[in-house]
Amino acid sequence: MTRTTPTVILLTVLVSGALAWMLEAMLVMSGRAAIVPPFTLGFALLLLAAVLLVMAWPVRQAAQGKRRVGYRHATAVLGFAKASSIVGALLGGAALGALGFFLTRAVVASDTVLTLAVVAGGALVQLIAGLLAEHWCVLPPDDDDAAAAAGTAA
Repeated sequence: MTRTTPTVILLTVLVSGALAWMLEAMLVMSGRAAIVPPFTLGFALLLLAAVLLVMAWPVRQAAQGKRRVGYRHATAVLGFAKASSIVGALLGGAALGALGFFLTRAVVASDTVLTLAVVAGGALVQLIAGLLAEHWCVLPPDDDDAAAAAGTAA
């Protein structure tokens, strides 16, 4: 599995932000209520980020040779980390797009802005935790891999 690249993260944030802006604009222009995520979503994302880091810590120790971890746990943590980075970018972009929409209105609802800022902050923490956990799951190269890369046979 490849690591999440900055290009994927940036594109996800930009596309989800633009879609959220357009969705909010279409809803408001058609006379419907805008979509505002619950305030607790930001805290739920913080909790998920903490759970991910707790689950990834033994994998980091195993990668450093200090501990043994089952391959299923390591694979599950890596999948969780990859999903967390993408979900963090997706929800963060959507929250920032909606936040941008609401901040450009003539009348700004402060509770909506605060809610979207909390969700964007939680999504950013989720994104960072996902990238950090992905980094922790990287194994150091074997001696055979290093020798093959250098062009010598072991």
